[in-house]
Amino acid sequence: MNIEKLEEKTKLIQKLSVLFNEVTIPIRLRDAEKLYNPLDPAPVQTRELSSEIEAYILKELEYKSSKSRIAIEFIADDVSLYDIEIMRTAFKNHFKRRAEEQLIRNRKSLRRWLSFLFFGVALLSLFLFLAHFFRVHSDGKPIFSILSESFAIIGWVALWEPATYFLYGRSAERRLLYKFMRLHHATVTITAATGSF
Repeated sequence: MNIEKLEEKTKLIQKLSVLFNEVTIPIRLRDAEKLYNPLDPAPVQTRELSSEIEAYILKELEYKSSKSRIAIEFIADDVSLYDIEIMRTAFKNHFKRRAEEQLIRNRKSLRRWLSFLFFGVALLSLFLFLAHFFRVHSDGKPIFSILSESFAIIGWVALWEPATYFLYGRSAERRLLYKFMRLHHATVTITAATGSF
């Protein structure tokens, strides 16, 4: 699934979400520059957001319904109309990049863990065969019984991490991608001392 299809899906979810309450995440800024990563030399429209602001927004999303519409309200002093439009553009660009990067990471992670899964299944088959072999030929010999149990345990341990990823890790990666997509399509307002823009 490419980023365009994900965007279409997210837009559809946003349209359907009118049935639910919109949730607003307010963020207080002393000035517009506090929105950005001070170490990022890129043009202002494409600058990264402050890591503290991104972490705060993602944390706040943990407590919001996954179906609700998201609105971000920045409350900033001394911002011009130009600053406000740039802030909106930078916010959306930032989370679009985050979504694209996360999509690439998810694909790479899936390929990597699939290879680990196949390798783990092969190891499990080999070690279960060895466990069965030593069990059949133990003939009351304790060392063979120990080897049989050990090979069975090692075989299942080889499959542990790939299984954990497909049971839990993959869904966590997909949830993070969905958060970035929601934030890319969030309503962004900036409230200055003179009112809301």
